[in-house]
Amino acid sequence: MNAIPLEQRALDLLASAPTPIHPKAAKQSGLAIPGGDFGDIGDTAPDKALSCPQSLAASGDTGDKPEHVARFELLEKTNGNRVAGVYWLGVTRDKDGTITGQAAPIWICAPLKVAAMTRDIRGGEWGRLLVFHDRDRREHRWTMPMRMLAGCADGLRAELLAEGLTIATDSRARALLTDYIQRERPKVTARCVTRTGWHGGAFVLPRETLGDTDAEPVLYQAMSVAGAALGKAGSLCGWRDQVAAPCAGNSRLVLAVCAGFAGPCLGLLDMEGGGFHFRGDSGTGKSTALAVAASMYGPKGFAHEWRSTGNGLEGLATLHSDLLLILDEIKQIDPKEAGQAAYLLANGQGKVRAMRDGSSRPVAEWRVMLLSGGEIALADIATQNGGRMHAGQEVRLIDIAADAGAGLGLFERVPPGMSAGAFSDALKAATGEHYGHAGIAFIRGLVADPVKARGALAAMRDDVAGELIPNDSAGQVRRVARRFALLAAAGELATAWGLTGWDTGEATQAARACFATWMQARGTSGNAEPVAMLAQVRAFLSAHGESRCTDWDAHENAPRTHNRIGYFRRGEDGPTYFIESEAFKREVCAGFDVAAVVRALDSIGAIDLPD
Repeated sequence: MNAIPLEQRALDLLASAPTPIHPKAAKQSGLAIPGGDFGDIGDTAPDKALSCPQSLAASGDTGDKPEHVARFELLEKTNGNRVAGVYWLGVTRDKDGTITGQAAPIWICAPLKVAAMTRDIRGGEWGRLLVFHDRDRREHRWTMPMRMLAGCADGLRAELLAEGLTIATDSRARALLTDYIQRERPKVTARCVTRTGWHGGAFVLPRETLGDTDAEPVLYQAMSVAGAALGKAGSLCGWRDQVAAPCAGNSRLVLAVCAGFAGPCLGLLDMEGGGFHFRGDSGTGKSTALAVAASMYGPKGFAHEWRSTGNGLEGLATLHSDLLLILDEIKQIDPKEAGQAAYLLANGQGKVRAMRDGSSRPVAEWRVMLLSGGEIALADIATQNGGRMHAGQEVRLIDIAADAGAGLGLFERVPPGMSAGAFSDALKAATGEHYGHAGIAFIRGLVADPVKARGALAAMRDDVAGELIPNDSAGQVRRVARRFALLAAAGELATAWGLTGWDTGEATQAARACFATWMQARGTSGNAEPVAMLAQVRAFLSAHGESRCTDWDAHENAPRTHNRIGYFRRGEDGPTYFIESEAFKREVCAGFDVAAVVRALDSIGAIDLPD
């Protein structure tokens, strides 16, 4: 089927959507991305970039206070001899305890506004939205869990200090800080969530919420201000022209960018998470693909490494829910945890853990699009110590050869007069100058009209998946094809919005090429388990057949067979093995269902069953 008509039919669904995200086109579109000039999308000033819903713009109680009453006071500007900040205004008393006047003000910290009270959908996990500025006048907003006020609250002060709030060092003033936060009663209430991503019609990020719900504002609440390493530099135009556009014609690079756009589409289409792993020798160009993808959301620090525990991976997944999670150097993962890592990240749910009183803690949840890189596959690590990689794990983390086969490593095309290495260096340099715009701009487009975006993405995904899936394919192949198709749909939508600088069909062509590579390496369009079963039986008999089986025709004169599992008889077509049933179940079929192994062997005529 011709590629261009396929995408064109799908893109016809975007007739009311913008083709570029230019102000003139945006005003006429149903999926216009909110923002200013094309070159300034996502380039707002720090105080605007960290903005919350309009309803959280002001705190609650600002009325006049009666005289000679012990109270906290927020002085937002220096007034006379008093510098700006939060003060405790105590009172003086005579011997009888009667209030006689106002005590000298105690300065607690720089201006700190308690803008809202928060709680989750179940009425628990209460918190406060804290708003303040650092010395550079950059605004900071942190939805702090109230549990941080317990005890000496050192963790609270550490987070505020790290974000640039100036706090008094006097012990009494430090103690008053927690009293101030707890006593404030702002009139605004909001719902807090503990993972990023879609929550109703709002998309929650660590420091801002895009869109909003009909009922109340939604804010991300965490014990630490730090979250996913989102950040911005340069411009969206610069990223499109110097990073994304040069990737055209290189299927692996284009697929990596599409993965970044596909992350926010998971929740919108109610699809499970999963990921792609670029496998290849050092110097192939894997790190370049990961750097290009990371630049969609932030600086180099947005990407992480596999060197982590299961708990650490849970935390990273929660911080990157409905976003892109990048993990490099897969060989660093503990082989004992490698096999479960794919299930953990793709299934979107953490372990059930008990609290001190024996009750269970809330289970962490997420949806992530994972992009991985390494010199070996996850299956190679999982099997290092005798383990086995299950088909479900391989389907969740799709292994793709990084070498595109064009003699240029990961690349298939480089600019004229430029080597593959120079091209890689140029891309990496560009990602250091322009980052953090494309992913957020794409999310803004989705948030502007989620219903229309969902319909367009679903139609494109289904069209591409229908073309990719071979006839009579097994369910595992269909699942993988749908994930490739999701990346194609997200890339095509981003292209229609002018975010990539690619021609229509570029994303789809990259998905086709990489899917074909995966299918060729897999070797079958059926389920992988029968192939793995036959491979295991073949490997076992090749390694142990004649050493642990006694020669049928010469067993009386044959040397003693240690750990015997049966007999073998030589023939013109090779040996025939007679395996004892218990040894067959326990060793030959180890890790598989015995009946399934028998069916697989019977399907190719490799077993004679007893009557």
